[in-house]
Amino acid sequence: MSIPEAQLSTWSNQGAITTSSAAYTSIRHALLKFTSPLADKGVDIYLQGSYANSTNIYGDSDVDVVVLYGDTFYKDMSALTPAQRIRHEAKFPPATYLWPRLRDDVLAALRAHYGNGGVRLGTKSIKVETGSGRRLSDVVPAVQFRLYTDFSNEDNPWAHWGIQFFDNANNAIVNYPKAHIEKGRAKNEEARTAGRYKMTVRLFKNFRNYLIDKTLLADKIAPSYSIECALYNVPDRLFIGDFTTTVPAIIHYLLNTPHAGLICQNGIIPLIGDGPTQWRAMNFATFLEAAQAAWNNWR
Repeated sequence: MSIPEAQLSTWSNQGAITTSSAAYTSIRHALLKFTSPLADKGVDIYLQGSYANSTNIYGDSDVDVVVLYGDTFYKDMSALTPAQRIRHEAKFPPATYLWPRLRDDVLAALRAHYGNGGVRLGTKSIKVETGSGRRLSDVVPAVQFRLYTDFSNEDNPWAHWGIQFFDNANNAIVNYPKAHIEKGRAKNEEARTAGRYKMTVRLFKNFRNYLIDKTLLADKIAPSYSIECALYNVPDRLFIGDFTTTVPAIIHYLLNTPHAGLICQNGIIPLIGDGPTQWRAMNFATFLEAAQAAWNNWR
C-alpha cells in the first residue's frame, strides 16, 4: 500500500514564515544601524536556505542570513590561461579588509545589539537569539568568491559568483546561494513544474523526518539542502500529477540515475562527493532506499 495522497499533501505544506521575517528584519537592523562597525561597509544582507527558497517546513529551526562583503574576494583561476592569470593579478590589488575582520565586526555588532548571551560562534555560522520565543538564527559572514571561466576582457570577466567563508577549523566553504535561489524559483514556475517543485521538496523533507521518527533512517543522513538539490535533478515532467504518482517516480529516477550527472541546485557543484556542501554517496543511497522501503510497506 502506498502513502495516501492526503498524507503526502499535508507533508507538502509550507511552515511558518512570520517568525523568520521578523528575525531577518531584526538582524539586518542590528548590523546596519549607525553604531555598527558595518554601517559604512556596503554589505549585502540576505536570506538563504529553506526560508529564502520557500521550502521550509513546520519545525524548521534556523533562519539563515548571509552578510556578504563584496569588495574582498577569493577566486579559482584554474580555467584561465597563464596570461589571463597575470592580467587578473595586475588588475586587482590585494584586499585589505579580510574575512576574519568581517567576522569580528559582525560578532561585535550582534553582541552590542543582543548582548553576549544572545550570540555565540557555531561550527559554520554565528548563532543569534533575536528575541523571546524566536528560534536561533544562523548568521554567515562571507566574502565574494569567483569561479573564473574566462578573463579575456578584464572589464567583463566570465565567472560564477558565489560566497566563501570559513568554519571553526578554518576550512574554506564555497557556495552559490543566489544561484540556488534563482534556479529553484525557475524550476517551480508554472510552465515547468506547475508550481509543484517546491511543494515536493517540502514533502520529501517531511518524509525524511517521518523516517527518522520511525527509526527507519539515522539523523544527519539526509540534510534538507541535499534533498532539495537532489530533487532539482529530476525532470520537470515527473513533478506534475498526484503525489501518489510523482513521489515513487522521483524516488525511482534518483535511484537509477548515475551520480556523475547530478548537480547541486546552484548548477555548479556536483551533488555527490566529499565536499562540505556535497552529499556522501552512501548517505544519498541510504535515504532513497529507506524512502522506497517505507513507500512499499506503508500501513
